[in-house]
Amino acid sequence: MKMNGFVTIASADQGTPFAEAYGLLLASVLLGNDGKPPSTVAVAAAQAGDGCSTTALNLAIMMAKTGRPTAIVDANMRDPELHKAFGVPQSPGLADVLTRKSDVKNAIVRTQIPQLSLLPAGKAEASAQALLSQAILGDVFREMRELFEMIVVDTPPLRNYPDTLHLGKVVDGVLLVVSTHGASRRDQQEMRRLLDRVEARIIGTVLNRVRSNEMTGDRAR
Repeated sequence: MKMNGFVTIASADQGTPFAEAYGLLLASVLLGNDGKPPSTVAVAAAQAGDGCSTTALNLAIMMAKTGRPTAIVDANMRDPELHKAFGVPQSPGLADVLTRKSDVKNAIVRTQIPQLSLLPAGKAEASAQALLSQAILGDVFREMRELFEMIVVDTPPLRNYPDTLHLGKVVDGVLLVVSTHGASRRDQQEMRRLLDRVEARIIGTVLNRVRSNEMTGDRAR
C-alpha cells in the first residue's frame, strides 16, 4: 500500500518479505535492550533518500498493528512529509507545541490506522535548530510517553542538519538507516561520531533499499 508515495505495510499480507522485515525490526527494537524496550526511538539517516521516513513510518505502523498505542512524530521540520501520507494538515504540530502556540494533545492527530497517531511537523517561524534546542523538547516527549507505549520520531538528514543531535538527547535510542545505494562507510562513521558526542544511544542499524519484488521501482524518502 502506498500513502502519498510512501511504501507501507498498512495492507501488506503477513508473510511477505517486506512485512516480515519490519516485524523483525520491531522485535529487535523491543527485545534488544535487556528486556526493557525503548518508549521513544528516533530514526536517522545520513542524507535524504536513504529511506529514513519510510522506515520510521513502517516501524510505527508495525507497532500499532500489535495493538499498542503508538505515535509517529514528524521532527523533520526542514522537509515535512508525514502529514501528506495521512492526508492531514501540517499544522498544528511539533513546531507549534515548541513555540507554545498549541499543546501536545491538540496537535496530535489520530490516523486511519488503528492505534496509530501522528504529531505533524507544524509550521516553524524560527529555525528548526533553535526550536529543538529548547528545554521544552524534553517536556513534550515526557508528556507523550504518558499517552503512548511507543513514539517513533522521523528526523532530517544527519549529515546536513544538527536537529537529530538535539533529539538524540531526549529519546531512548536512535535507529540508523543506511541505504545500500550510495551508502559509504565514512557516512556511517560520521553519524556514529556525531551521536556519540551528544551521548545518544544507538540501538541498531537498518539496511535499506534491499532489492525485493515488493519494493521494486518504489522510491524511498
